[in-house]
Amino acid sequence: MNDGRSGERPAPETGGATGGLSRRGWFLVVAATVAVGLGLLVVGVLATGILTGNGGAAASSAPPAVPAHTPDLENAPRRLGLPPRPTATHVATVPSQPIASLKDGDCLQTYDSKWADGYPVVDCSAPHIAQLLTSGTLPQAVGAAFPGTGSLDSQVSDLCEPFLNWHWVAIWGEDVQLDLRYPDTAEKWATGDRSYYCIVYTFSRHELTGSAVAGQ
Repeated sequence: MNDGRSGERPAPETGGATGGLSRRGWFLVVAATVAVGLGLLVVGVLATGILTGNGGAAASSAPPAVPAHTPDLENAPRRLGLPPRPTATHVATVPSQPIASLKDGDCLQTYDSKWADGYPVVDCSAPHIAQLLTSGTLPQAVGAAFPGTGSLDSQVSDLCEPFLNWHWVAIWGEDVQLDLRYPDTAEKWATGDRSYYCIVYTFSRHELTGSAVAGQ
């Protein structure tokens, strides 16, 4: 019979054998499914713990790692261009000249300290240990306060470095040393001395030939 509710269909019965499970039946199915899932989860957790425990035991029983080989840096090949350290003792064969009488570019046959009173000067084509790059007088007035070694180091370095042959430096590499001689205490500074000297040599005190001065 058409009761005027066109387009609507009645809901299916839930209590009969052909209408599907009842609400109580669906609840039992869901409960059973959840119980099975929880059981599987517990089994999985226990299995993981057992495997992890066995793995830890295997790791602890493994032999200790062999330490890496330590390289022998003392006997390792040196950087290209860096000469071997000499073994000969250098002895002057010419008289020393006072430091104040040296000329820029003079080559020093021996060199033990930047504070020596004088040095033996030889031709730069002959073996020598050091060379006077340049020298001069600092511009500070006689009565000026002592500026400190840090400030003077920077000032004298700026005066010296333009005279250094950088091609020569590249050949000798990290062995190159530059000594800066100037009045480095307040007492020396108070005497009015403003002389400075720039002396180049190698840390290994290797015998050199030729000039380290730019343009020579």
